[in-house]
Amino acid sequence: MLGRKIAKSVNKNSVFLAHELWQYSGNSYRRISQLPEHIVEDLSDGSGIPELIAELDHFSVRLDAEDDLCWENLKTLLGNLMNFEPRRSQDEASLDEEQNKYATQFYEHGGVEVLLRILMFNTVFPKVGRKVKVGFPESELLLRVKSLVLEILTKVTTTCIGDKVTAQLMASDDVLNYVFTLLAHQKTFINSCQLVEDMLQSRREVLDLHRINNLRGLISTLEDHQLANFCRILAVAISDLDIYENKSSLFQQNKQKRSRGFVNIRDINQELLLAIPDLLPRLVNLAVAKDYTPRYRGMVSELDCWMEWIENQMAEEMYDTPAMDDLEDFIGGISEPTSAGGPMNIQQGLKITEELVQRVEVVYVLGLFLLGKHRKKVQRKLAELKLAPGLSELFDQFIWKCQVRHSTRHRLRGHNAACECSPEVALKIQFLRLVHSFCDHSDYKHLLLSKNELNEVKRINLKAGSLALGSLENVNRQLMCKGSKGLLTKIVEVMKKEPTTSTFRFWLARAVESYLRGNTSYCDQVFLMRRGLLQHVASNIVEHEIRHKEILQSSFDLLGELIKFNIEAFKTFEEILTTQAKFEKFITTVNRNLVDSNMFIRSLVLSLEHLTEEDTTYREYAKKDNKLLMYIGDFSKQLDYLYKLIKIINVENLTQENVSCLNTTLVFLMFANRKGQLPKYLQALRDEKEDLMDVSGSANLLRNFRDLLTFWQDHYLHKDKDCSALEKSSRISFEYWKQTVSVLVCDDKDDKAGILHYVSPMPCDRPN
Repeated sequence: MLGRKIAKSVNKNSVFLAHELWQYSGNSYRRISQLPEHIVEDLSDGSGIPELIAELDHFSVRLDAEDDLCWENLKTLLGNLMNFEPRRSQDEASLDEEQNKYATQFYEHGGVEVLLRILMFNTVFPKVGRKVKVGFPESELLLRVKSLVLEILTKVTTTCIGDKVTAQLMASDDVLNYVFTLLAHQKTFINSCQLVEDMLQSRREVLDLHRINNLRGLISTLEDHQLANFCRILAVAISDLDIYENKSSLFQQNKQKRSRGFVNIRDINQELLLAIPDLLPRLVNLAVAKDYTPRYRGMVSELDCWMEWIENQMAEEMYDTPAMDDLEDFIGGISEPTSAGGPMNIQQGLKITEELVQRVEVVYVLGLFLLGKHRKKVQRKLAELKLAPGLSELFDQFIWKCQVRHSTRHRLRGHNAACECSPEVALKIQFLRLVHSFCDHSDYKHLLLSKNELNEVKRINLKAGSLALGSLENVNRQLMCKGSKGLLTKIVEVMKKEPTTSTFRFWLARAVESYLRGNTSYCDQVFLMRRGLLQHVASNIVEHEIRHKEILQSSFDLLGELIKFNIEAFKTFEEILTTQAKFEKFITTVNRNLVDSNMFIRSLVLSLEHLTEEDTTYREYAKKDNKLLMYIGDFSKQLDYLYKLIKIINVENLTQENVSCLNTTLVFLMFANRKGQLPKYLQALRDEKEDLMDVSGSANLLRNFRDLLTFWQDHYLHKDKDCSALEKSSRISFEYWKQTVSVLVCDDKDDKAGILHYVSPMPCDRPN
């Protein structure tokens, strides 16, 4: 009503009279549709954008969803923001430039404001007289129009003015809350989800989900495929990285956590979502659902299956080309034109891709729930929901590169024969990440075994001595994997067959390594050694030049867990390093990649001390018969590792990836402290490495080390830090970790066990 009154009060034919009226009454042109037509045409400059906005502006005030003109105008606008021609590298830039230019003109002429008015139409004064739990009562026709508006806004946010548009969308919580309600409608759920995701990713801070009206009610109304799509939003809301301004530096993250007013929104959002009773059960069912992706008998690769499906679909569509919009079955984001101005119909390619992406998002969100402070609670709940057997059955449907025994019919343009690209790559990676997070320091990791495999592990455990597990009798057999092989064995078998350069080797190794983490389990180590895993991983490093940093790191981490405290593992390793050349090749790889191999070095030191203390026979073997243990037991080698590990890190460059180097140096020095040899190590570091002074801005090596240990105290002694992992993995009480660090950083310069005793004063240092 307000818009119509203003329009009547402003002279639409004369700019002069309208200006005169503005001087007397304050009323003037407020929107482009109020301008005289010849002015709008002058603004156009042949682009047609102002005229299009003016026509849409009329509908933003009085929207009739049955009026085809509004629909056609929106289709025209969408078509100008899409590319329908096959993209070639030489013309991609020009196509993007055209879209950017069009979007910029549309924005500058107020087009986004017009679209927002259409989107929010009937929400200011919604219909009353009917109780609606979620959203507003809107007709199917109106929802189709709004879905198109959502898609256009999403397209605009991907252009060069995207930041401006998302800032405009986020200016009011009303828009965000309303778009959330559109997630509950079949016509709009995909496009509204995409727009919300773009809006949230544009924010510096994570959205507190408590700000969304009736979120619990909204989630309860979502159908399964809508909930799966909704996981794209949940992924942004509970991601652990988004809560920090600096995504890598531990020092900066610690500083932010200690600052006044810092609130961990991720944990708050997780708590809210986990309080919804049926959320996790529904997500698990979606993640492990049997219906999957195209599979054809005789097809040897995922890509072949997908190409067969595409060819079949194209053959169908060739003889079934619709001439009109399919408005009845319209689903925004899936019903798309195939040419500019063409009819909008469901595209089966988009539909099946959307289903696959939705499963990826569900699996990803389950993994995120396992990263927060509620990890233990979520691990228990997922175990009870039979996640392990469900994942094991889903794993059987994957096709791995090692299973493709001859050349496939298809190869993506520009990709070589070794390429593993397929639409299912992301799902495999998120699957393995979920397995990793589910097993990590988990009481339920043995659910990844089958029942007969558990019996084998129990028999091995009887011979484990001090490394025996006492929890195997508590494993609930009803929650375990079915069949003769559990998920763990299936992963190991695939890993052993995958090529050395396979993208998946990193995640396969990480999944198995997380199973071994925590309290060192002799029976689990031997179980995996019997399946040739130690032989495979060690031989892979000795016999190949592994260039991928991630694959090398995961291989060393897995090796470290396999051999830790295990005399049988060291004997097996000795059988692999049969010649001096092989031993030197292995050690050279370790020394050349210290950040990646430091966890393996730590396992060597821990094992040496454990084995030499436990048994006389083991002590003799470690000191005289095993190459690796003899090597790490040499004082000069230990000193060299200490120096190099301290040198490659400083407080400013510490990340989650390299902070382990600091803990490895501490393992060396905790055993030195136990033997009363700290002065010997510190003196040697000062005397033998004195010529190398400047370490990443620090005065010298030991000063840098003291700064690192001061950071260690701040990082690990904070009340919200769980340090049980350090204790379990090392079999050294955390109290002794703290005690050793306190000794090293003490302020008494006369204490020879403290670093300060060996630090030469800086030239600028003055006595008090």
